[in-house]
Amino acid sequence: MKDCVVIIPARMGSTRLPRKVLLPLAGLPVVEWCRRAAVKAGVGPVVVATDHPEIAGTVERLGGTAVMTPAGCPSGTDRVAKAVKALELARGRRFRAVVNLQGDEPFIRASTIRAVARLVSGAKPAGDLSTAVVALADARRASEPNLVKAVVAKDGRCLYFTRAPAPYPAKDAKPAYYQHIGIYGYTRAALERFVRLPPSPLEKLESLEQLRALEDGMTIAAAVVDDRTVAIDTANDLARAARLKSQDAKQRNPHA
Repeated sequence: MKDCVVIIPARMGSTRLPRKVLLPLAGLPVVEWCRRAAVKAGVGPVVVATDHPEIAGTVERLGGTAVMTPAGCPSGTDRVAKAVKALELARGRRFRAVVNLQGDEPFIRASTIRAVARLVSGAKPAGDLSTAVVALADARRASEPNLVKAVVAKDGRCLYFTRAPAPYPAKDAKPAYYQHIGIYGYTRAALERFVRLPPSPLEKLESLEQLRALEDGMTIAAAVVDDRTVAIDTANDLARAARLKSQDAKQRNPHA
């Protein structure tokens, strides 16, 4: 894909699960699963943007590229923007589309990364931003605050993101819940606009930075995918991810 770059923001100081991007998962650090999926997607160069030399060193030892960014970035998107500017300066080129793949999504598929990149690429992007959602198979999980829900219009526009169950089922209705996957695409102009904005009231209330874009009137287009997603936010998430990776390995090699 022409003039696109994938940035994986990876900071050391996660509050709920310290050092989570470096924690081992089926023989690799969590962030490395994300990086390899991004490389496989083939949409453009892949760079890990970090605030810590240990993360940078780990990525580089495994064959990846890392760039150092300030520890005080207020959000992952702000870290991505600083990394993009550093890359453009170093490479003497300007990217037209940017993919922000969170470093705690070890089950992300290359096809999902491509779908998100396509929505903000080309002459007529589908939105200022793009992201991916997956139908939530177990509606009981909609009440989990660590599982972010997306409310999506029939044309694919994201109307809202929340940690609460949404949409609310009136009477006997059975809503279709969508789980948000930790990936965003931006047109270059939208990325610059986003980082100039102060954190918005809803963003601060829900602790969801994508609400900053919606509150400012930007559009977010969603790719509906069928990924099996486990974002690593807690020790329980990591244990569940390890079980799934083990099951995957047994299916590939049933006689091992």
